[in-house]
Amino acid sequence: MAWILICIRVYIKTQTGKMSISEQLRSEILTGALPPGTWLSQTDLAERFEVSRIPVRDALQQLASERLVVLIPGKGAQVVQLDQNELSQVFDLRILLECDLLRHAMASVTEAHYGEVKYALQKSALEAGRPGWVEGDWLFHSTLYAPAGRQRQLAMIEELRRNCVMYSARYDTLIDETPSWLDDHERMACAYIEKRTDDAVSLLKHHIEGARKYLLRPQVPPLDAISQT
Repeated sequence: MAWILICIRVYIKTQTGKMSISEQLRSEILTGALPPGTWLSQTDLAERFEVSRIPVRDALQQLASERLVVLIPGKGAQVVQLDQNELSQVFDLRILLECDLLRHAMASVTEAHYGEVKYALQKSALEAGRPGWVEGDWLFHSTLYAPAGRQRQLAMIEELRRNCVMYSARYDTLIDETPSWLDDHERMACAYIEKRTDDAVSLLKHHIEGARKYLLRPQVPPLDAISQT
């Protein structure tokens, strides 16, 4: 598993010159380089990026609008941290919103969209276990939901999923779950294309519940303790 963490860090470094400050920090938060609870000092960030505090402040405000950090007046910001109960609530909301959105999407999908679903499925499989797995996973799910045309609901889901990704980045055994999650994707895509709405929704719920069970499983130290460090 150590090689995956090394790849993530190398990936971040090679992207630095291509990304804005907010993009850089967002990437580091979602890959676990900046774990939940990390303090982000405007002064330190300005020195790191060799800019004034103004663009740093703007970047932190952008991340705050995405619920990735909490602004601390006069100090900077802190990466959002959730306890087990709060993270479980995030999954409850995801199940409600994502299953509902999938039903709306399947009621409106056209034959032409199935090609995009197949492409997204292949891309998510190719990126699984790599530093860009988050983008591939979201591409697959957002492609399933796109025909619904409910952008506000989709944005809410993306925000909730980011909260989950922040915590999944901490687990050394994440790669062990990849085959199971990819199998879920294949079965969802099959039900989607075959217009088996109830099956697709049931598979999606099972998929999200599986992620919840994985992130909230017993561990040492417990999630609450890690959130408070």
